[in-house]
Amino acid sequence: MVLRSMLEGFGFSVVEAVNGRDGLDVFTREAPDIVFTDLQMPEMNGFELITSIKEKCPETPVIVISGTGNIQSAIEAIRLGAWDYVTKPIESIEGLHIITRRVIERMQLIAENRAYREHLEELVMQRTEDLRDSEVRFRTLFESANDAIILIRDDRIISCNRKTRELFGCSQDDILDRPMLAFSPPKQPFGACSDELLKERMNMALSGVPQFYEWRYTRHNGEFLDAEISLNRLELHGALYLQAIMRDITERKKADRALLDNARIKRELEIAQEVQQSLLPAYPPVIPGLLVASICVPASNVGGDYYDFFSPGDQILDTVIADVAGHSFGSALLMAEARSVLHAKVSAAYSPARLLAEVNDLLYEDLTRSELLLSMFYARLDINNSTLSYANAGHCRPLLYRSGNGGSFEELDADGLLMGVRVGVCFEEKALRMGEEDILCLYTDGITESENSNGEYFGDRRFREVIAEFSHRHPEEIITAVFQNLADFIGHMDLSDDITITVMKVVPS
Repeated sequence: MVLRSMLEGFGFSVVEAVNGRDGLDVFTREAPDIVFTDLQMPEMNGFELITSIKEKCPETPVIVISGTGNIQSAIEAIRLGAWDYVTKPIESIEGLHIITRRVIERMQLIAENRAYREHLEELVMQRTEDLRDSEVRFRTLFESANDAIILIRDDRIISCNRKTRELFGCSQDDILDRPMLAFSPPKQPFGACSDELLKERMNMALSGVPQFYEWRYTRHNGEFLDAEISLNRLELHGALYLQAIMRDITERKKADRALLDNARIKRELEIAQEVQQSLLPAYPPVIPGLLVASICVPASNVGGDYYDFFSPGDQILDTVIADVAGHSFGSALLMAEARSVLHAKVSAAYSPARLLAEVNDLLYEDLTRSELLLSMFYARLDINNSTLSYANAGHCRPLLYRSGNGGSFEELDADGLLMGVRVGVCFEEKALRMGEEDILCLYTDGITESENSNGEYFGDRRFREVIAEFSHRHPEEIITAVFQNLADFIGHMDLSDDITITVMKVVPS
């Protein structure tokens, strides 16, 4: 019903079917312009339906509705002749509109090409008929055509134009008096035997049924050539001929394959993003006397930012934020490794400084080989007395907003090298007490280093102003305000780095 409502909203008249076999009956009866089909259906599945539709009407566009985890089935459907696919559940009317519009544009292009071919065929046939009166005029048209034109009699090529010689990459002497099969590989890309299939096409054309199909040929240098073929019967002076008009679609086929590859890569990136997001906390910790909110927004599909929470003991909350240089797959993999190390090492027996030293020693070799550096800030909050102890491995200094006396900011400035510089690093550890309504803000430099179109940075001042202005609000509202101000500042510019922020606020329990 959702898909029907969306399509009717686009101005389509929609006819539905309850299963694959019913769908084929509806297709035969109604002759729709576009077919949307699921792959899993009773009585006849989507693959069988696509095959049947392509046999009846090869040019009817079919759009597959596929589950998000079933990309291989969607690819197989496209190989069978589907034009595109959408993933379930269909929630984006804009995405569906883009796909539908793309299909309509392709239909229009095919119709224009068909009209051109029909016009060209009519023109060639007319000129062939005039051959008795004006051989020169016909030869001029024949040689100057942009498509390859071949004249066949008794299964042998008796004439071809300049474009034919260009496509096959050989001279006229190498082409004439040879069968069309001589330029075909033993089998076509879909597995059919070239000999049997070509004989069938030629016999159908000789019987008066025009043939239009795609065919793979072999150039003189051994390279493959994909072409669209229009094969028609001609009768000249009582003799039967076959006229083949060929258009090179090799580059178009490559573009189609590239489009399919891009779709697969895009889906793989989406899956990678989903996996990385699943490694982050599903929701912030719920602790009396403390409000917490966090978010991580990668600049691309995957990123190198990370945050997490741990509870190594009763009434103890640990929080960490980290940033691997860059936002590539390598950064994401190293961040996943850092997460695994932290989950294995966190305990009440390890102070923040000792934890950072352990993580640095364990990750040093991998960071060195990948030529990447990792910054990390680790803090431990004792809920009973609001004491915060922390250590820093080269990360941008978190901000502590003190709500008393009109509000002021402190930077948590414990000394420590970036991870991956050397082993055996000693990290400084500091401690402080947080008061009621105080706000701790951990963040990555993607916030302060975001640029607008004038090359200006969002900067530390703007960041602090937003926190101070919304200090009386819930941490979730503070984060929303930061992102709103950041969006207004950068305008149409894309994010240049991942953005992660954790806000913790002490409140009366």
